[in-house]
Amino acid sequence: MAVNDVYCDMSQFGPEIRKMIQEYKEHSLAQIDRAVEETTKDSKDIIKAKANVDHRNTRRKGKYKRSITYKIERELAHTRGVIYASGHEYSLTHLLENGHNLWNSPKRTRAFEHWKDGETNAIKELPSLIEKNLKG
Repeated sequence: MAVNDVYCDMSQFGPEIRKMIQEYKEHSLAQIDRAVEETTKDSKDIIKAKANVDHRNTRRKGKYKRSITYKIERELAHTRGVIYASGHEYSLTHLLENGHNLWNSPKRTRAFEHWKDGETNAIKELPSLIEKNLKG
């Protein structure tokens, strides 16, 4: 956002400053919203790409992976991207991410760490993307 020269009387100096600050605030919030949405989409794609699909079970084939989606929650000056498994598939998230004991067996399943990769991407990319968007 470029600042233009503003000429005004001293009586109008306060309102002009307030107007410029309000414009900068609106611009900044829009750029932050855009960065949050881009980062959320990218992280969702990473999570979805690394989600496990059991190729043996044709009844469930890819259902969990397809259920991974996101939403953007906006409040006054706060934007949050939420990635989740929709429907009843959310109940598999913890089991797949951390592994679990098998029923009636001493064996344990291996963990499929896919959410951690998406979270790491979001933490790493969001600050630099916000900075890039604000610089223009």
